[in-house]
Amino acid sequence: MSLQISLTEPREVRLARTGDRATVWIDGVAFETRTRPDGGATELTIDGRREKVWVVVDRDTVFVHAFGRAWALDVVNPVEESLREGQGADSATAPMPGVLVSLSVAEGDEVTEGQTLAVIESMKMQTEIKAPRAGVVERVPSAVGESFGQGAPLVVLVSEEAE
Repeated sequence: MSLQISLTEPREVRLARTGDRATVWIDGVAFETRTRPDGGATELTIDGRREKVWVVVDRDTVFVHAFGRAWALDVVNPVEESLREGQGADSATAPMPGVLVSLSVAEGDEVTEGQTLAVIESMKMQTEIKAPRAGVVERVPSAVGESFGQGAPLVVLVSEEAE
């Protein structure tokens, strides 16, 4: 798996783990590591050096204290980032994976901000998907009964620049 971790600038980090051993690649440079629990911390051995590491995860931010320093790392999933960048306020997107249960609009329809566009089902719960802004429906990428992933565009509006 490859994610980006943003400190002052994004860094690509990959991890391959087997038991207490792991190889961590940071910007393509490999580091062989070994870990073991040590109270509330983890003992990390990297390049023969042992260090206690404390890690706290809060949503997409990982707080790390090690080597006498502290970092707040923002974990960026490239797929989710790409979906966010490509959609903005021109799409009503899926907040979670699910199935499209019903559609209230079609291509060319005018919609108002907050208008119900579709209903999805996820984990046996139905959720109304509302228009992020007023506009005209450009396309509806999924059909009723189709599955989709988190962040998938369900209804796309004509871009504000094109209107």
